[in-house]
Amino acid sequence: MKKAWRTALAGWLVLVLLAGCTPAPTTTETAETTPPVSKQAVDLMANVQSSAWQTVSGPPDSQAVNAVNRFSMALLRESVRNEGNILISPASVFLALAMTLNGADSETRDAMLQVLAEKGIPVEAVNQASQAWIAKLTQTGKKTSLEVANSIWFDQDFIPDPAFLQTNADYFKAGASKLDFKAPDAVGIINGWVEQATHGKIETIIEEIPAFVVMYLINTIYFVSDWQTPFLTEQTQEMDFAAPDGAAKAKFMHRTDRLTAFELDAAQGIALPYDDGQFAFFALLPPEGTSPRDWLDTQSDTVLFGRLAVLLAAGETEQIDLYLPKFEVRYDNSLREELISMGMGIAFNGGQADFSLMNTDRTKDLFINDVKHKTYIRVDEKGTEAAAVTAVEMGKTAIPDPPRRIDFNRPFVYGIYDVQNGMPLFVGILEKPAA
Repeated sequence: MKKAWRTALAGWLVLVLLAGCTPAPTTTETAETTPPVSKQAVDLMANVQSSAWQTVSGPPDSQAVNAVNRFSMALLRESVRNEGNILISPASVFLALAMTLNGADSETRDAMLQVLAEKGIPVEAVNQASQAWIAKLTQTGKKTSLEVANSIWFDQDFIPDPAFLQTNADYFKAGASKLDFKAPDAVGIINGWVEQATHGKIETIIEEIPAFVVMYLINTIYFVSDWQTPFLTEQTQEMDFAAPDGAAKAKFMHRTDRLTAFELDAAQGIALPYDDGQFAFFALLPPEGTSPRDWLDTQSDTVLFGRLAVLLAAGETEQIDLYLPKFEVRYDNSLREELISMGMGIAFNGGQADFSLMNTDRTKDLFINDVKHKTYIRVDEKGTEAAAVTAVEMGKTAIPDPPRRIDFNRPFVYGIYDVQNGMPLFVGILEKPAA
């Protein structure tokens, strides 16, 4: 069961690897995407070598797929309580928390595992699945770029446990740097790493470092790819978008073609493949008079993404007259309350949290102060560019028929999707394209 769960989680994180898995586990080399550390920081990984990475083969286990679907849907359900455009990267949040999990013990570890995976799954299984995901993501084709980077930043007065560093080197290729958090340039150094890792799409993740904060565990994801069939710019036209606060003008891309189209609980859906066929963009338009949030409330935590996977994998096409708005969205949110609602409250409680595996003296004085999340997406005639960063802030106490027309001219659900394994990389709600 442990092996099956590991395989399934790897499948979720890998995205759309249509070429399939290798027939047996083999050592693999992955491209280095982690930006270099600033000269003002001390590289704690200089003498730490990561173990050889292994690929994971075999079909995903249904119980594991349900577990990771539940995490993604639960995070989305909590996030959409906020107003306006929403865009989260469940994969980025998962990886940042998975690194943090390696420092958790006792009830804190169990609570985090319950949210990230399911009861009884060992931390080692989560680590191995994460390792497989990162290895496969860095093997994308020439037509798509998908980069994952992980880093851990310690205050100079904090002494990390070497085993904690080794585990994150082995499974996450996470760099670890010691920095004077009180120095005036400390914030800029950490943000500079984030900006470089996201190719300038996300410039900052922290504004200041509170006096009691001793560590940041950060994940970034960067994605860019052209459409398999681009939209023609000359067909783009200005139209009305029915935003919640009134009609707004937006530029709509137009294409009439045989497209993957489907219906899901009265919502009209389309899928647009990216250039190398590994990834797909999906959009779901709820029925007239139903908001995306109300529609999502009707969906089961474990069913929505699984059903979407089946529909996309079927690949059924029909002639569609598609109008899809161009849009660019930036999203910034603390996930503290969302994760507490999902069951991770003990990890945020300075009097109860146990992250004693992070430090050498095994004291239980560390807790998660915040989980900061920022995302970016641009969708236009050429393709899509998207980025995400998640920072876990650790505190110390202290034609036969006319084509069917689909106008995405009112709020809708969208995302970048893993068709093969049925899990989202990015998912959000567009309420206003001009945001």
